[in-house]
Parts: sequence; structure tokens; C-alpha cells
Amino acid sequence: MNHPGLKGIDPAKLMSVMQLYNQAGNKSPSELLPFLLSSVGNMQKSGMSFTPDEFRLIFDVLKQGKSPEELARMNQMIQMFHMMNPQGK
Repeated sequence: MNHPGLKGIDPAKLMSVMQLYNQAGNKSPSELLPFLLSSVGNMQKSGMSFTPDEFRLIFDVLKQGKSPEELARMNQMIQMFHMMNPQGK
């Protein structure tokens, strides 16, 4: 991701979100929630957290050029992430 707005975000955070996004793309809707719960738990255990602005910016960049189906799936992931990570709202 080579977006100027992402320059101030920790590269480790960007890498974690990209890995999460790529791995979640292979999950069915019934697998997605447990996967996200586990992933967010692992991020929190490692001390990683996202500000609301970081979270919004990263996913806005990820959404660029996506099909309507991909956008719907991403929006579903974002809603689940917000439920599990209240400070990321």
C-alpha cells in the first residue's frame, strides 16, 4: 500500500491489517467472526491497537477499486471489528 496518508502509520500495523484482510478473504461468513475474534485477541495480546483515524484510513485505502461484493464483505469485516474493538470505532 503506497498511499500518502499511510506514511504516518506504523508499518507493523499495516502489515497486520493486510495479513488479516488476505486471510479473511478465504473465510465463509460463518468462519469470519471466530477468525476475527482470534486475530483481534492476538493483536491485543501483542499490544497492538489502532486509533479510530488509523483504522478508518487503512480500510478506506483497502476499499479503493473493489467490486460491490468485495466492498460489502469489507464493510461486514469492519462492523465485526468495531464490535470486538470498541476503541477502534
